[in-house]
Amino acid sequence: MIAEIELGMIAVLGDASDSGAIPYHYRTRETYPADWDERFRETTEWNAPGAWATFAGANSITLLGSGDIQVEGAQFGLVVGAENLRNEQATRHGFAGGEVGSYQLAVDAVRLLSGNALGLGIQALQPKRLLLVRPSELMLERKASLIAIQFETSFTLSPLDPAFAVEIFERLHLDWDVPPFGGIDGDLGEPGIQLPAPDAGPGRADASDHLILPQE
Repeated sequence: MIAEIELGMIAVLGDASDSGAIPYHYRTRETYPADWDERFRETTEWNAPGAWATFAGANSITLLGSGDIQVEGAQFGLVVGAENLRNEQATRHGFAGGEVGSYQLAVDAVRLLSGNALGLGIQALQPKRLLLVRPSELMLERKASLIAIQFETSFTLSPLDPAFAVEIFERLHLDWDVPPFGGIDGDLGEPGIQLPAPDAGPGRADASDHLILPQE
């Protein structure tokens, strides 16, 4: 569900730009990348206008009597970004001729996503905070302006099928490779080291343990 919400948020922005509901087209729509700084350093990694969605945690998780799990106050963030080579104000305000600024990106995203359940079985997104991202040196070099928007939702998770429950832990088998290490590959025809059976010929384990665990 978490991934579906992230992808649903950026899909709404894409649908709005493709349909003409907003007067500009998103050129970058992604989930929030781990290599954020690298993306700003490499000018080809993203193009403005851009939007990135991410999950930021949940306030509480409750096991219900029905076995369902209720996730309350799930926090999702959306970062929108614009850049403009003219000047810093144009990056935020935009410029005549359809060059959108970060302020309009943020306001439009709030209008598109607030109260939107994304077609999923979740509580409609509730807007919570809107913050101007403090510009880093890389952002200043790129003349980029970013705004972060926080949304909140809640949803219910169904329990897994009991048929998938872990069986009782009764037996433990261990194969050992003792120093000097190596020489225990159970299948030389496969790449990497294959765990051998205790009697697997030349590739057999140096030692083995097979334990029967006591049950209460």
